[in-house]
Amino acid sequence: MQTIHQRLSVISGFMLLLVVLIANTVITRQRLSVQAKNQGWVIRTRQVRFELSETESLLKDAETGQRGFLYTGDPKYLQPYNAAVSQLPSHLDRLAQLTIDNPTQKVRIQPLRKLTDEKLREMARTISLYRAGRLDDARLLVLSDIGKLRMDDIRALVTTMQDEETQLETSRSEAYERSVRTTIASVYFSSAIAILGLAIVAYYILREIEFRERHTRQLEEREEWFRMTLTSLGDAVIATDQHGKVTFLNTVAEDLIGTSRARADGQAIEAVFPIFNEVTHKVVENPVARVVAEGRIVGLANHTVLRNTAGTMIPIEDSAAPLRDARGKLVGVVLVFRDASIERRTQEVLRKTEKLAAAARLSATIAHEINNPLEAIGNLLYLAKGEVETSSIAREHLAMAEDELERISHITRQTLGFYRESKLPSSIDLPELVESVLRIHSNKFNTKNITVQRDFAECPPIYGLAGELKQVMANLISNAADAVAIGGTIRVGLECLETPRGQFVHVTVEDDGPGIAEKHRAHIFEPFFTTKKDVGTGLGLWVSKEIVDRHGGTIQVASRDESGASGAVFHVNLPLSSVAEN
Repeated sequence: MQTIHQRLSVISGFMLLLVVLIANTVITRQRLSVQAKNQGWVIRTRQVRFELSETESLLKDAETGQRGFLYTGDPKYLQPYNAAVSQLPSHLDRLAQLTIDNPTQKVRIQPLRKLTDEKLREMARTISLYRAGRLDDARLLVLSDIGKLRMDDIRALVTTMQDEETQLETSRSEAYERSVRTTIASVYFSSAIAILGLAIVAYYILREIEFRERHTRQLEEREEWFRMTLTSLGDAVIATDQHGKVTFLNTVAEDLIGTSRARADGQAIEAVFPIFNEVTHKVVENPVARVVAEGRIVGLANHTVLRNTAGTMIPIEDSAAPLRDARGKLVGVVLVFRDASIERRTQEVLRKTEKLAAAARLSATIAHEINNPLEAIGNLLYLAKGEVETSSIAREHLAMAEDELERISHITRQTLGFYRESKLPSSIDLPELVESVLRIHSNKFNTKNITVQRDFAECPPIYGLAGELKQVMANLISNAADAVAIGGTIRVGLECLETPRGQFVHVTVEDDGPGIAEKHRAHIFEPFFTTKKDVGTGLGLWVSKEIVDRHGGTIQVASRDESGASGAVFHVNLPLSSVAEN
């Protein structure tokens, strides 16, 4: 409202100044016309006086020429007379014309013309008498004073007219000077008004400039405050104009998109913020376009990913809102989004945790149901071993079955939560443990014609829980047997390592199967993650890592070659002084 009032004040000041200047221009123009008219009257008066003087002078010259001719008889003395005869009519005509608007002088022109004609006739008569040889008559005519009296009448009339014109010139000159003074005063007045008006307008303009500069500074400070606020936000922020052209990016948005604000400024939002469906990888409609079209807040659909400049797909969640000015007009769009990768991983972990909990409940139920039958099977195996007719090979197989049954019983007791290792870790001969696992899977090896290569170095025994480590070896060797094709090869190696952390036994289980893709290696030890379609549970390697970690060791997976397209190698490091947790 104040701005409108100031604008109206400035406009009103300009209009008032313009009116004053126009009025003064009109007045000055009028005064100049009066001045020019008065000057014209003065000039006319001077012209009348000049014509009167010329008329009198011509008559005097004519009279002098006449007398010279009469005294000398030389015709050259008649030149002034002849000039007066030829010029006097035109001078009298100009006098009549110049005094046509002056009744007093106009009346006097006719007597002056008559006297002039009589004087010229008198001089012409004397000249004619002289040329006719009548010298005495010509002299007598001159001496009769008729010419002198007429000349005196002419001089008196000219003097009267001159006096009249002198008075007129005086009054007209005074009028002209008054008009000049009036014009000068009008110019000074208009200049003063103009200077005053310009000073007032300049004051308002300077005050308006100061106000605008102060308002601009306030806007810049406010813009900088908003910019700092948006820059400090933890979420990514992109602002666009009403045409969808990028005008602002904060640092979080720059990091996620992989571009700078300078490069993104002025570009279309679709080029800076390309988004796709996470499942179908089809282009998703940009929310900025919807906000511009609908004029309301718009959110992204689920499973939306942002492709940054490096080509990485980042799951995001965002919303876009319209930016409006004080009149409610849409002037831009602000887009707020954030990286939802952590939430997605958290949700995935929660889902896996829920699956683990369900699996734990299910496995506890199953373990409870099979625990009693396992005890019965153990008793039967014990009775079978006591039979006299049992062969040594059968006894060996029964012993192996009893060991496996004990391992199963151990697992069921762990599952039920009733198992607590009551004895200290025992000394374990890893080559013997690995051999027992290989014997268990010998039937699978024979079926697929798998070649097993052993590369066992001399290593001292380690301390740990044999049943758990046997389960680790069984999981790795079973997975290798599943991975290789018919006629494939599995290599199992054992060696001792000296590291800054101490002595370790390094176990290697290598196969020549298809290998594990690099993108899967980071998830291979996660629960329920499996690369074996329809047959894997995704729990074996997870359980194996838990067991190795409890023994203070490490387990890693690698590829046989750099391409990762041939074979998998599992490396297990077990410390010689390991003490398993109870």
